Amino acid sequence: MPRLLAVAALAAANAVAAGASSNAILPGPVGVLLLTHSSHGIVPVRSWKHLRDDRIVKQDLDYSCGAASLATLLDSHYGQAITEEQLLKAMDKTDGRASFEDMTNALAQFGFKAQGFAASFDQLARLRMPVIVYMKHRKDDHFSVLRGINGDTVWLADPSMGNRTFSRTQFESMWNVRGEALSGKFLAVLPIDPETTAANTFFSKAPRRQTANTVKQLTIHPIP
Repeated sequence: MPRLLAVAALAAANAVAAGASSNAILPGPVGVLLLTHSSHGIVPVRSWKHLRDDRIVKQDLDYSCGAASLATLLDSHYGQAITEEQLLKAMDKTDGRASFEDMTNALAQFGFKAQGFAASFDQLARLRMPVIVYMKHRKDDHFSVLRGINGDTVWLADPSMGNRTFSRTQFESMWNVRGEALSGKFLAVLPIDPETTAANTFFSKAPRRQTANTVKQLTIHPIP
């Protein structure tokens, strides 16, 4: 059984990173470093911050959650390294705040098309690809990337919070914005070129609550 040598935990940040919104959802602890003995010496384990933000483009501005969400989906699902800055310029919004229409128009410049839909939670749960979801948080507009739904668990790749899982009730409290049978909205993004392929590792058909994912990913492997 490897012996734990040290655990260094950084306290939760009291302020949002540079450029983040004062209304943004604050992240959890910034990082944790584990060191352990093995037959090959001391082995570092990835920090909590790395796990939280893995495969996510974090938003640089308080209004750029839409562009950052698109950049996350395009990079992690389609392998297209299109930056948040490029997407913001393509949207050409003077106030920076984007809509699904703005995103759709901008995507055409990069070889993609998009369509917005109104849907129920059950319809959203039947999707088998990541999509951009529109939410309200503290009365503010917000966009995030849906990575999967499994029963009562909803996994988001969020440009402000990072990788987060929510219960259905928690998610619907933010996503149900229409007050109708089709109570939520999402944007589906597809390549114009049918030869463009998508990764099969970003979207999950069976996401688990965050604690289980974190423990699994913290397994220590010796360095050869």
